[in-house]
Amino acid sequence: MNLKRCWMATAAAFAVIFVLDWLVHGKLLMGLYHQTASVWRPCDPAHSKMWMMMLGQLFFAKIFTLIYAQGYEPAKPGLGQGLRYGFLIGLLVSISYVSVWYVVLPIPFKLALGWVGSGMADCLAAGAAVGLIYKTR
Repeated sequence: MNLKRCWMATAAAFAVIFVLDWLVHGKLLMGLYHQTASVWRPCDPAHSKMWMMMLGQLFFAKIFTLIYAQGYEPAKPGLGQGLRYGFLIGLLVSISYVSVWYVVLPIPFKLALGWVGSGMADCLAAGAAVGLIYKTR
């Protein structure tokens, strides 16, 4: 395993996930969050815990990259491997977790679909970034 490339790929995956989540949850889905305000923490307490969310995203990016590195095939193009990997992890994470949260929380189906789309976009984009950066040589 190329540790330097692994850390670079982790940083890229984290950056991609952070930016996409800010765009999707902070902008695109904000109207749906306002419609369901009683379900969420108020803004100030939520913002004071933002560091925990970022730590979780960093942890996800690291594990995401480590799993990719274990299955990396040097003879194949990295972008294709990364996109395939991101797609599969996106399906695993998005559909399994969002289906549970949709049942547990009183949220509109449209918001659940937004979460699935966001999770897929995160994983595809992170997979592409990791695939382009991680190399064993």
